[in-house]
Amino acid sequence: MAEFFLGIILPADFEEEVEDFRRRFAAPKTAPHITLIPPFNWPGTDLELEQIISASIQGTSPFVVKARGIGRFGRRVIYINVEPSEELLSLYEKLESGLENQDIAATDQDRSYHPHITLATRLSPGEFNLYMEELKDYNPSREFLCQQVALFKMEVRDRRRRWLIFKQVPLK
Repeated sequence: MAEFFLGIILPADFEEEVEDFRRRFAAPKTAPHITLIPPFNWPGTDLELEQIISASIQGTSPFVVKARGIGRFGRRVIYINVEPSEELLSLYEKLESGLENQDIAATDQDRSYHPHITLATRLSPGEFNLYMEELKDYNPSREFLCQQVALFKMEVRDRRRRWLIFKQVPLK
């Protein structure tokens, strides 16, 4: 059984901008992204999962994603806000429904969907204060076209675990 999550990757120039902060803040090594569906275990084949995702998003056209300003979850996570547009919420709901139809539930379903781009996580109070000070003049405002859903897969080598982009499923 493999572990996956679904997300939206950022355009290269925005990814580089976000990754500069993430490296300074020792964020996880996963490529900067907007999570659509949090981690879940998939008992079937990779191809079957890809087909379920494709079927779930059929008829979903590319749409504009808007990222603006800095937000936080308490004092443990700092992120870039992502506007929960009608198109983004619809994509999320289609994917969630498609996986639920396969009896797959995401691991943290008790939270409502809050799209964001993580800059720093698992922060101590001191780190939180330091990073917020570093971000005081950073006011991101970006728009980009979401044209696919990225399928991230957990790769395990020896004792090292890492999320890698396994496949991108296009919106049509």
